[in-house]
Amino acid sequence: MYHSSHGLGSKKELVDCVKSLYAMGLTTSVSGNQSIRSGDMMWITPSRMPRYKIRPADLVKVDLKTSKVAGKIKPSIELDMHRSVYNARPDINAIVHTHSPFTIGVSISARFRHVIEEAKLVIGEPAVIANKPSGSPELAKAVSDEFQRGSKIVVIKNHGVVAGDSDIENARALVESLEEWAKILTVAQLFGGASDWLD
Repeated sequence: MYHSSHGLGSKKELVDCVKSLYAMGLTTSVSGNQSIRSGDMMWITPSRMPRYKIRPADLVKVDLKTSKVAGKIKPSIELDMHRSVYNARPDINAIVHTHSPFTIGVSISARFRHVIEEAKLVIGEPAVIANKPSGSPELAKAVSDEFQRGSKIVVIKNHGVVAGDSDIENARALVESLEEWAKILTVAQLFGGASDWLD
């Protein structure tokens, strides 16, 4: 049984997160999308706006029950995916969706096995699912189903990563930890593969 949290983040915190993800190379100028819950609504990043230029005023407010969009700015194509996760998990107040290159690379060429203690503790086992068309009801359902099963983070093969947590900082930390894990696995593979596993 999940319980809703009231520790909701601010629009500025969301914008700061968007810019930091871009600076870290986890998104491109127009890829990925992030959001925070605000009562029965969510604030989500707009469609096709450069991430390094985004301001709090550019965020789009969307009704979690009806998908009705407030204002004239077009929201991210993945708004239904975010909405579905929030509706499935009342304890999740922030979602970070990135196109983390090392994480995607590992997901389509190998498997995640624990090689660093932090990832084992923070992430556990990431859910890895097949891709569906971007913005589709099928993708929204596939991702939200994994969160409904208790996942913290979902890797969509050939697409990206979706992390959900109690606030935007924790959601971002999940994505960063998974990318670090993927980088270490990649380096180990270059030197013949990892020989010491934690699991």
